[in-house]
Amino acid sequence: MVSGGGRGIGRSVALALGAAGHAVCVNDTGVAVDGTAPDPQPAERCAEDIRAAGGRALAIDVDARTPEAAEQAIFRAAEWAGRSPTVLVHAAGTLRDAMAHKAAADDWAEVLGSHLSVGVELTRAMLPDLRAGGYGRIVYLGGAAGLVGSVGQAAYATAKAGLFGLTRALALEMAGRDVCVNYVAPFAYTRMTESIPPVTDELREYLRHARRATPADVAPLVAWLCSPAAAGVSGQLFGARGAEVSIWSQPRPAATVVATSGWDAAGLDAVARPALEPHLVPLESEFDLFGGPPVAVERASGDEP
Repeated sequence: MVSGGGRGIGRSVALALGAAGHAVCVNDTGVAVDGTAPDPQPAERCAEDIRAAGGRALAIDVDARTPEAAEQAIFRAAEWAGRSPTVLVHAAGTLRDAMAHKAAADDWAEVLGSHLSVGVELTRAMLPDLRAGGYGRIVYLGGAAGLVGSVGQAAYATAKAGLFGLTRALALEMAGRDVCVNYVAPFAYTRMTESIPPVTDELREYLRHARRATPADVAPLVAWLCSPAAAGVSGQLFGARGAEVSIWSQPRPAATVVATSGWDAAGLDAVARPALEPHLVPLESEFDLFGGPPVAVERASGDEP
């Protein structure tokens, strides 16, 4: 099951999974970047391309952000394939960028629903069979904004941060089974990237090089994480950008100070702050950290990314 499989990174992942022998359910409502104007054709076109390459694929244009809809999508997939899905790649999501105080309630609901609720509900619908069968692979397509932060993308960052928490919780819950849950922060030029307004020199520079990293560059890592070969790799944060694959650090205590008599404001200011201040994390956005050009994958002349 690949949510958001009709376009962008989701489409590249769906094609890669089809080529690897998976029966692929392409779940995509075909909406515009802002979540409006649904269209079943992107999911169907991806499924057709998988079938044309000799694979098996089914298009499902269900908006799976509610329990009932997610259960319907999983039921349709199981009915078609003859068994319940054992792999979930959640790549669906929409954008309505705005500063936190300016975004409307509907904007928050749309972005949180498409990124976080769809991931949660498809996961919940699949979990009983994954637990009973003792095998499964779940990959959430996250984002650096949810781990680092990004100005004007509070809703998006909140949703992606939620998927990180879900990754860790599920990986721990599934420990002892061959059910692996991982998070991939991809960098690739998609219609979402294209929608970023180049309002600063920093963003203009980022967008100038962004096309070097393609959705197809992300797909091999995700497909590998969905394979039996990835057994034992769970609860991890990966990055994928062009020719680069990275493993990310995760939040852990960096420094500790102790006051056996307890802390008060004066002690925190005079003792704790000087000891902890060298470990404070700078206020850098994802563009501060990853605004430079990616290492592009070398392709033969005429090769499609």
